[in-house]
Amino acid sequence: MKLNQGLDDEELEELDDFLADESIEERSMDVSTLDGFLTAIAIGPRAVFASEWLPWVWDMKEGKAKAQFDNKEHASRIMSLVIRNYNGVVHAFLDDPVSFEPVFRRGAQWGAAEWCEGFILGFQFADEAWKLLGVAQPAWFTPFLRLGTGDGIAMSEKLGDGEKWMNEIVPSIVKIHAYWKEKCGSRPKGVVRSEFRLGEQKEASPRVRGGPKIGRNDPCPCGSGKKYKKCCGANDTPAALH
Repeated sequence: MKLNQGLDDEELEELDDFLADESIEERSMDVSTLDGFLTAIAIGPRAVFASEWLPWVWDMKEGKAKAQFDNKEHASRIMSLVIRNYNGVVHAFLDDPVSFEPVFRRGAQWGAAEWCEGFILGFQFADEAWKLLGVAQPAWFTPFLRLGTGDGIAMSEKLGDGEKWMNEIVPSIVKIHAYWKEKCGSRPKGVVRSEFRLGEQKEASPRVRGGPKIGRNDPCPCGSGKKYKKCCGANDTPAALH
């Protein structure tokens, strides 16, 4: 299958199931966090190689833990899903940025809060440039801070305006993309055209999450007896924000 073909819903579930494996679940991204993370990388101020960002997919706290695969075929399959996810984001901004659809709009099981947390995590590869833009255009960053940080989520839940900020995500992304495209030239960077080879991972600085992470396969804290990702973790209402 070509690496420029985006993921369908079944493949998104397949990738999320792998990321929820008990060997990495406490540190790994889920599909929504990954989608936000890759979006920041795709539209950001510099090219970021897959070898730089991939370790953070398995370990979003420190970028050090490694994924465990059953065999080479399994590794190739998972890697192709991740790379195709990235390429799908890149193509969206190459073709029609306004039509970009964050994964949390594709299904109630994907959270806007996780998406925004991933987007913010993607700033680390050009941290100073992102900070300067945030100072110059703070309104562009408000949706991500209100939905992707602990304090922001608490405020959104208190004010009941989560839906408003969810609707502001794409307009903000379009503005940010246009800014970096004009500022840095050819944006977004190109798609990954070959299978990524597994190799040694680089040391990385720790990143702090906005709050504790509930395991996607853990019993839902609401007491329903269902898995979190199939219960409150699948609630797409602004009050929950996941």
